[in-house]
Amino acid sequence: MAGLTTAGVEFSGSVMRYAEIEQAESRFRLQRLGNCEFEFDAASVAYLGMQPDLLPTIREAIQDVFRDTTSSVIRFVIPTPLQTRFSTAVPIDADVQERSGLIGFETRLFTSNREGGDVFPVHLRSENRSQVQGFAVAHVDERVANHIRAVGSVFPDVEVQMVPSMNAAALSFRHVAHRESLSTGSYLLVGMIDGLSDFILMHNAESLTHSTMVTPYPEDTAYHALLTCSRFGKTCHDIQTVYVYGNADREAGMAGLRDAFGDRVQLLNPGIIVNLEPDRFETDYPIEAFVPAIGAAIQ
Repeated sequence: MAGLTTAGVEFSGSVMRYAEIEQAESRFRLQRLGNCEFEFDAASVAYLGMQPDLLPTIREAIQDVFRDTTSSVIRFVIPTPLQTRFSTAVPIDADVQERSGLIGFETRLFTSNREGGDVFPVHLRSENRSQVQGFAVAHVDERVANHIRAVGSVFPDVEVQMVPSMNAAALSFRHVAHRESLSTGSYLLVGMIDGLSDFILMHNAESLTHSTMVTPYPEDTAYHALLTCSRFGKTCHDIQTVYVYGNADREAGMAGLRDAFGDRVQLLNPGIIVNLEPDRFETDYPIEAFVPAIGAAIQ
Protein backbone atom coordinates (compact mmCIF):
# COMPACT_ATOMS: atom_id res chain seq x y z
CA MET A 1 0.00 0.00 0.00
CA ALA A 2 1.36 3.41 -1.01
CA GLY A 3 2.31 5.75 1.80
CA LEU A 4 2.41 9.50 2.25
CA THR A 5 4.88 11.33 0.02
CA THR A 6 6.36 14.71 0.92
CA ALA A 7 9.22 16.83 -0.40
CA GLY A 8 11.81 19.20 1.03
CA VAL A 9 13.49 22.01 -0.92
CA GLU A 10 16.31 24.35 0.09
CA PHE A 11 17.93 27.21 -1.80
CA SER A 12 21.53 28.16 -1.05
CA GLY A 13 23.19 30.71 -3.29
CA SER A 14 22.86 29.45 -6.84
CA VAL A 15 21.90 25.90 -5.79
CA MET A 16 18.51 24.31 -5.14
CA ARG A 17 18.65 21.03 -3.21
CA TYR A 18 15.65 18.75 -3.01
CA ALA A 19 14.48 15.47 -1.56
CA GLU A 20 11.21 13.62 -2.04
CA ILE A 21 10.40 10.79 0.35
CA GLU A 22 7.57 8.30 0.68
CA GLN A 23 6.69 7.17 4.19
CA ALA A 24 4.87 3.88 4.66
CA GLU A 25 4.32 3.05 8.31
CA SER A 26 7.74 3.71 9.92
CA ARG A 27 9.79 3.22 6.76
CA PHE A 28 11.07 5.91 4.40
CA ARG A 29 11.72 5.36 0.73
CA LEU A 30 13.61 7.90 -1.34
CA GLN A 31 11.85 9.06 -4.49
CA ARG A 32 14.12 11.94 -5.53
CA LEU A 33 17.35 13.47 -4.28
CA GLY A 34 19.50 15.96 -6.08
CA ASN A 35 20.38 19.53 -6.80
CA CYS A 36 19.87 22.06 -9.53
CA GLU A 37 22.38 24.84 -10.10
CA PHE A 38 21.37 28.15 -11.61
CA GLU A 39 23.49 30.85 -13.20
CA PHE A 40 22.28 33.40 -10.64
CA ASP A 41 21.63 33.72 -6.91
CA ALA A 42 18.50 31.59 -6.75
CA ALA A 43 18.18 31.98 -2.97
CA SER A 44 17.76 35.76 -3.19
CA VAL A 45 15.10 35.33 -5.87
CA ALA A 46 13.17 32.58 -4.08
CA TYR A 47 13.31 33.96 -0.53
CA LEU A 48 13.62 37.72 -1.03
CA GLY A 49 11.89 38.32 -4.37
CA MET A 50 14.95 39.96 -5.91
CA GLN A 51 15.19 40.01 -9.70
CA PRO A 52 11.55 38.93 -10.14
CA ASP A 53 12.12 38.38 -13.84
CA LEU A 54 14.11 35.26 -12.87
CA LEU A 55 11.30 33.75 -10.79
CA PRO A 56 9.79 31.90 -13.81
CA THR A 57 13.14 30.14 -14.31
CA ILE A 58 13.04 28.79 -10.75
CA ARG A 59 9.40 27.79 -11.07
CA GLU A 60 10.14 25.94 -14.30
CA ALA A 61 13.04 24.12 -12.64
CA ILE A 62 10.86 23.00 -9.74
CA GLN A 63 8.16 21.91 -12.14
CA ASP A 64 10.70 19.89 -14.09
CA VAL A 65 12.29 18.30 -10.98
CA PHE A 66 8.96 17.29 -9.50
CA ARG A 67 7.28 16.25 -12.73
CA ASP A 68 4.65 13.59 -11.98
CA THR A 69 5.13 14.12 -8.24
CA THR A 70 2.77 12.41 -5.82
CA SER A 71 3.75 14.67 -2.92
CA SER A 72 0.91 16.16 -0.91
CA VAL A 73 3.23 18.73 0.70
CA ILE A 74 6.39 20.55 -0.37
CA ARG A 75 8.27 22.11 2.56
CA PHE A 76 10.76 24.85 1.88
CA VAL A 77 13.72 25.14 4.24
CA ILE A 78 14.15 28.69 5.53
CA PRO A 79 17.83 29.54 6.14
CA THR A 80 18.74 30.89 9.56
CA PRO A 81 19.76 34.38 8.30
CA LEU A 82 16.18 34.90 7.10
CA GLN A 83 14.68 34.19 10.54
CA THR A 84 14.27 36.18 13.71
CA ARG A 85 15.42 33.79 16.44
CA PHE A 86 15.27 33.90 20.24
CA SER A 87 14.92 31.61 23.24
CA THR A 88 12.22 32.00 25.85
CA ALA A 89 10.49 30.18 28.69
CA VAL A 90 6.84 29.93 29.71
CA PRO A 91 5.27 28.53 32.88
CA ILE A 92 5.21 24.75 32.74
CA ASP A 93 1.49 24.67 33.55
CA ALA A 94 0.48 27.15 30.82
CA ASP A 95 -2.11 25.79 28.41
CA VAL A 96 -1.73 26.00 24.64
CA GLN A 97 -3.54 29.32 24.35
CA GLU A 98 -1.50 30.95 27.14
CA ARG A 99 1.74 29.59 25.72
CA SER A 100 0.92 30.88 22.23
CA GLY A 101 0.03 34.29 23.64
CA LEU A 102 3.29 34.61 25.57
CA ILE A 103 5.45 33.47 22.66
CA GLY A 104 3.51 35.74 20.30
CA PHE A 105 4.06 38.72 22.61
CA GLU A 106 7.81 38.17 22.69
CA THR A 107 7.90 37.62 18.94
CA ARG A 108 6.33 41.05 18.41
CA LEU A 109 8.99 42.57 20.67
CA PHE A 110 11.81 41.03 18.65
CA THR A 111 10.25 41.90 15.28
CA SER A 112 9.28 45.49 16.15
CA ASN A 113 5.59 44.62 15.97
CA ARG A 114 5.70 43.53 12.34
CA GLU A 115 2.37 42.07 11.34
CA GLY A 116 1.99 38.60 9.87
CA GLY A 117 4.65 35.97 9.39
CA ASP A 118 4.96 32.48 10.80
CA VAL A 119 6.20 31.44 14.25
CA PHE A 120 7.94 28.11 14.88
CA PRO A 121 8.52 27.25 18.56
CA VAL A 122 10.55 24.16 19.45
CA HIS A 123 10.56 22.55 22.90
CA LEU A 124 13.89 22.68 24.70
CA ARG A 125 14.91 20.14 27.30
CA SER A 126 14.01 21.36 30.81
CA GLU A 127 15.80 20.45 33.99
CA ASN A 128 13.98 18.20 36.46
CA ARG A 129 11.59 20.04 38.75
CA SER A 130 11.81 23.14 36.56
CA GLN A 131 8.76 25.40 36.74
CA VAL A 132 9.20 26.66 33.18
CA GLN A 133 9.32 25.14 29.72
CA GLY A 134 12.01 26.47 27.38
CA PHE A 135 11.47 27.13 23.69
CA ALA A 136 13.70 28.01 20.76
CA VAL A 137 11.56 30.30 18.61
CA ALA A 138 11.99 31.15 14.93
CA HIS A 139 9.91 33.79 13.14
CA VAL A 140 9.74 33.95 9.35
CA ASP A 141 8.64 37.31 7.97
CA GLU A 142 5.48 37.44 5.90
CA ARG A 143 7.29 38.76 2.84
CA VAL A 144 9.58 35.69 2.82
CA ALA A 145 6.54 33.44 3.23
CA ASN A 146 4.80 35.16 0.33
CA HIS A 147 7.80 34.75 -1.96
CA ILE A 148 8.03 31.04 -1.09
CA ARG A 149 4.33 30.55 -1.78
CA ALA A 150 4.83 32.19 -5.19
CA VAL A 151 7.63 29.72 -5.94
CA GLY A 152 5.61 26.72 -4.76
CA SER A 153 2.36 27.70 -6.44
CA VAL A 154 3.57 26.00 -9.60
CA PHE A 155 1.75 22.95 -8.18
CA PRO A 156 -1.69 24.31 -7.22
CA ASP A 157 -2.83 21.02 -5.65
CA VAL A 158 0.26 20.63 -3.43
CA GLU A 159 0.37 22.31 -0.02
CA VAL A 160 3.33 24.66 0.48
CA GLN A 161 4.84 24.80 3.96
CA MET A 162 8.00 26.20 5.56
CA VAL A 163 10.42 24.84 8.13
CA PRO A 164 13.40 26.62 9.76
CA SER A 165 16.71 25.06 8.83
CA MET A 166 17.74 24.08 12.38
CA ASN A 167 14.36 22.47 13.06
CA ALA A 168 14.78 20.31 9.96
CA ALA A 169 18.37 19.43 10.85
CA ALA A 170 17.43 18.39 14.40
CA LEU A 171 14.74 16.10 13.02
CA SER A 172 17.21 14.51 10.60
CA PHE A 173 19.55 13.83 13.51
CA ARG A 174 16.79 12.18 15.56
CA HIS A 175 16.09 9.76 12.73
CA VAL A 176 19.80 9.08 12.18
CA ALA A 177 20.23 8.45 15.92
CA HIS A 178 17.33 6.01 15.87
CA ARG A 179 18.58 4.15 12.79
CA GLU A 180 22.14 3.91 14.13
CA SER A 181 21.02 3.13 17.70
CA LEU A 182 23.28 5.84 19.09
CA SER A 183 24.10 5.60 22.78
CA THR A 184 22.49 8.02 25.22
CA GLY A 185 24.33 11.25 25.91
CA SER A 186 25.06 14.65 24.41
CA TYR A 187 25.64 15.39 20.74
CA LEU A 188 26.50 18.65 19.01
CA LEU A 189 25.25 19.44 15.51
CA VAL A 190 27.14 22.16 13.66
CA GLY A 191 25.54 23.54 10.53
CA MET A 192 28.14 25.39 8.49
CA ILE A 193 27.04 27.97 5.96
CA ASP A 194 29.11 30.75 4.47
CA GLY A 195 30.20 33.04 7.30
CA LEU A 196 27.74 31.58 9.84
CA SER A 197 27.41 28.47 11.97
CA ASP A 198 24.28 26.94 13.48
CA PHE A 199 24.74 25.07 16.76
CA ILE A 200 22.23 22.50 18.01
CA LEU A 201 23.13 20.86 21.31
CA MET A 202 21.17 17.65 21.82
CA HIS A 203 20.81 15.45 24.85
CA ASN A 204 19.49 12.14 23.57
CA ALA A 205 16.60 13.17 21.30
CA GLU A 206 15.92 16.53 22.97
CA SER A 207 17.33 19.90 22.00
CA LEU A 208 19.06 21.96 24.67
CA THR A 209 19.64 24.97 22.46
CA HIS A 210 19.43 26.23 18.90
CA SER A 211 21.84 29.12 18.32
CA THR A 212 23.65 30.87 15.48
CA MET A 213 26.93 32.74 15.43
CA VAL A 214 28.92 34.71 12.88
CA THR A 215 31.98 32.56 12.16
CA PRO A 216 34.16 33.96 9.38
CA TYR A 217 37.05 31.65 10.32
CA PRO A 218 37.19 27.94 11.23
CA GLU A 219 38.62 28.87 14.63
CA ASP A 220 35.46 30.88 15.32
CA THR A 221 33.31 27.84 14.68
CA ALA A 222 35.38 25.75 17.10
CA TYR A 223 35.33 28.49 19.75
CA HIS A 224 31.56 28.92 19.64
CA ALA A 225 31.05 25.15 19.59
CA LEU A 226 32.96 24.88 22.86
CA LEU A 227 31.15 27.90 24.28
CA THR A 228 27.78 26.37 23.43
CA CYS A 229 28.71 23.25 25.36
CA SER A 230 30.07 25.26 28.29
CA ARG A 231 26.82 27.19 28.65
CA PHE A 232 25.16 23.89 29.57
CA GLY A 233 27.90 22.66 31.87
CA LYS A 234 29.51 20.36 29.32
CA THR A 235 33.13 20.06 28.25
CA CYS A 236 34.37 18.77 24.94
CA HIS A 237 34.81 15.35 26.57
CA ASP A 238 31.10 15.20 27.45
CA ILE A 239 30.10 15.27 23.77
CA GLN A 240 29.69 11.85 22.19
CA THR A 241 29.98 13.10 18.60
CA VAL A 242 30.08 16.43 16.80
CA TYR A 243 28.07 16.09 13.60
CA VAL A 244 28.76 18.57 10.81
CA TYR A 245 26.29 19.43 8.06
CA GLY A 246 25.65 22.30 5.67
CA ASN A 247 27.07 23.68 2.45
CA ALA A 248 30.30 25.41 3.56
CA ASP A 249 33.85 24.12 3.06
CA ARG A 250 33.73 20.87 5.03
CA GLU A 251 37.49 20.38 5.29
CA ALA A 252 38.34 23.75 6.81
CA GLY A 253 35.42 23.69 9.23
CA MET A 254 36.01 20.13 10.39
CA ALA A 255 39.73 20.73 10.87
CA GLY A 256 39.00 23.53 13.35
CA LEU A 257 36.44 21.43 15.19
CA ARG A 258 38.83 18.47 15.39
CA ASP A 259 41.37 20.70 17.11
CA ALA A 260 38.74 21.19 19.83
CA PHE A 261 36.94 17.82 19.91
CA GLY A 262 39.45 15.38 18.46
CA ASP A 263 38.33 12.46 16.32
CA ARG A 264 34.72 12.69 17.51
CA VAL A 265 33.93 15.08 14.64
CA GLN A 266 32.24 13.55 11.61
CA LEU A 267 29.85 14.40 8.81
CA LEU A 268 26.14 13.88 9.40
CA ASN A 269 25.04 11.53 6.63
CA PRO A 270 21.22 11.56 6.32
CA GLY A 271 21.24 8.80 3.73
CA ILE A 272 20.69 6.16 6.39
CA ILE A 273 17.21 7.64 7.00
CA VAL A 274 16.15 6.50 3.53
CA ASN A 275 18.22 3.29 3.56
CA LEU A 276 21.05 4.52 1.33
CA GLU A 277 24.30 2.65 1.80
CA PRO A 278 27.05 4.80 3.37
CA ASP A 279 29.23 4.34 0.27
CA ARG A 280 26.42 5.08 -2.19
CA PHE A 281 28.15 8.34 -3.21
CA GLU A 282 31.76 9.32 -3.84
CA THR A 283 33.64 10.46 -0.75
CA ASP A 284 33.63 14.06 -1.95
CA TYR A 285 29.86 14.13 -2.58
CA PRO A 286 28.36 16.66 -0.13
CA ILE A 287 25.60 14.44 1.27
CA GLU A 288 25.74 16.46 4.52
CA ALA A 289 24.37 19.45 2.59
CA PHE A 290 21.05 17.58 2.22
CA VAL A 291 20.42 17.28 5.97
CA PRO A 292 17.88 20.16 6.08
CA ALA A 293 16.10 19.15 2.85
CA ILE A 294 15.66 15.56 4.01
CA GLY A 295 14.57 16.72 7.47
CA ALA A 296 12.00 18.98 5.85
CA ALA A 297 10.67 16.14 3.71
CA ILE A 298 10.12 13.79 6.67
CA GLN A 299 8.77 16.36 9.14
